[in-house]
Amino acid sequence: MKMKKSSVPKRSTKCSKEQKKENRYGWLFISPYLIFFTIFTGIPFVIAIAMSFLNVKYITRLDDLKFVGLQNFIKVFQNKETMLSLLRTFQYSLIYVPLIMIVGFILAFILNRGVYLKNTIRSLVFMPYVSNMVAVAIVFKVLLGNNSPIIIALRNMGMDPPLLLQDLKWALPTVAIISVWKGVGLNMVVYLGALQEVPAELLEAAQIDGATKWQRVRKVIIPMISPTTFFLVTSSIIGSFQNFTCIQALTDGGPGQATTVMSVNIVRTAFTKFETGQASAMALIMFVIVMIVTLIQWHGQKKWVNY
Repeated sequence: MKMKKSSVPKRSTKCSKEQKKENRYGWLFISPYLIFFTIFTGIPFVIAIAMSFLNVKYITRLDDLKFVGLQNFIKVFQNKETMLSLLRTFQYSLIYVPLIMIVGFILAFILNRGVYLKNTIRSLVFMPYVSNMVAVAIVFKVLLGNNSPIIIALRNMGMDPPLLLQDLKWALPTVAIISVWKGVGLNMVVYLGALQEVPAELLEAAQIDGATKWQRVRKVIIPMISPTTFFLVTSSIIGSFQNFTCIQALTDGGPGQATTVMSVNIVRTAFTKFETGQASAMALIMFVIVMIVTLIQWHGQKKWVNY
């Protein structure tokens, strides 16, 4: 006897059609982002890679373009000024990333314990994050400038306070701290959401077992929110390398070269020295560094992130 072929249930066909319809709507909603990302990020990124291997300058004619291989990259590594700006970028990151992580967690931990006016405090902390960086820079330049009310008051008290944004030693840490002040609101909100998801039963069980408050934080809370910590560490590292607006608005890379990090140096090389090919090579080097750091983070998270 011939066996009848099993027919696909109509319900499965119906589900398949609904799934296809849902997929079409999904693509429709994300298509504006994909289009703008391709136009303003994807295509310029490919062009930058191509220019890093050419002798292109800001005013170079297309007829004069020549392939120079790795010459632009060699110039970058032979340039002492560029290497110093790369070193300052790492110094900035070493201040910015740990500080924004610790402060964000502490603020979230305090707000999660039910303090007075919690919603108001949360709004006040988050407000700088959505503020315009140029406006924030103007405020801090007034507060920390030579004629600021704070500086004048301290001088009248017989003190000699340093002008932090004009001091060669303190300019870079000051800019990093201002950036933390502006961006810590996001870390606080994300950490606050993660803390609210920590099961109360685990904390109660640890307390019954005799764990102190610090032990409950270290042994229960921190491991439970480790996926959030991994996300914030990765995004904070990437953000610390994208620090052009903050530094340009606050110090313009000064005083001297004290806050001239790699992002500022790239813009100067491209639009002041008109070495567009070399600037593209510098940008590609920064991209590779960020990718390496991210991959190291992604590989290392298997040892300390608990899902």
